[in-house]
Amino acid sequence: MSKKTNGITADKVTQTLLKYGIYLLLLAMILVLSITCPSFRTVSNLSNVLLQVTTYAVLGIGMTFVIMTGGIDVSIGGIMVCCGSAYVVMAKAGVPAGVSIAVMFIISILFGVFNGVSVAYFGMPAFLATLATQCVGRGISLVLTGGASFRDLDASFTFFGKTKVLTIPLQVWVIVVLFVIGYLILHKTVYGRQITAVGGNLHAARVSGINDRLITCSAYVIMGLMSGIAGYLNMSRLGSYYASMGDGIEFMVIAAVVIGGTSMTGGIGTMVGTVVGTLIIGIINNALNLFHVAAEWQDVAKGVIIFLAVLFDAFKNRAKKSD
Repeated sequence: MSKKTNGITADKVTQTLLKYGIYLLLLAMILVLSITCPSFRTVSNLSNVLLQVTTYAVLGIGMTFVIMTGGIDVSIGGIMVCCGSAYVVMAKAGVPAGVSIAVMFIISILFGVFNGVSVAYFGMPAFLATLATQCVGRGISLVLTGGASFRDLDASFTFFGKTKVLTIPLQVWVIVVLFVIGYLILHKTVYGRQITAVGGNLHAARVSGINDRLITCSAYVIMGLMSGIAGYLNMSRLGSYYASMGDGIEFMVIAAVVIGGTSMTGGIGTMVGTVVGTLIIGIINNALNLFHVAAEWQDVAKGVIIFLAVLFDAFKNRAKKSD
């Protein structure tokens, strides 16, 4: 039996914290860092935080769809770097930037189709299937570029990374548009309800006539496209390509999505939560840099973040089952 104090039960308090805890955490982090680190609240630093989270944000949109189906995708870093290496090769061959960018997106979609078919139609475990794809993507990038880095990319390619609109980087506007689209698709369309149904109760989804294989496959295709876009935006912002691009980013993206409230078991999640989770991860990374934490300790901190994200998800699922 729940304990009651002044008409408020412990269960209600727990549910409230589970529902709004991430928003309170984000506000608390901003407040504490603003007080303890004056450089955090500067306009230049806040703008830098927004730019740094653009890659996480784009990938978080796609990952939300995938995890909502009950799956997972760890190939995104490999897809990013493979698409980037393809652009470098085409640029060296004199292919116009517009065509090269389009090819990057096509390659990323093909990777997504491969992942989706492997998981949905071949029945392969999502983690292992996408892990293999990551290895393939990184291997292809090394073959194409020899592991070399390329700087000073063409100005027509870096347009989205170097341009500002109303003093705000154009990339940030792009992320806002993508999140709005993702929100509308996931929460306001039949397709979004089907994604939720497949992840929430697969048997019930099949009985109701939903083509669960097609829906699952489509989620990985969306993730593939978002990986290509993230790769482009990242290279556009930095103005360069490097062979280690996206290394380990998949786990931080998964952590951001889970922190944002999307359940690893599928069927539960919101795009708004993903936005907040992404900002939390971005602020943590920024704080580690502002406090000059050594790189090796930053890896430790990121590992702890991932652990806590999964632990929070397990606690939340246990709380819901006990209701």
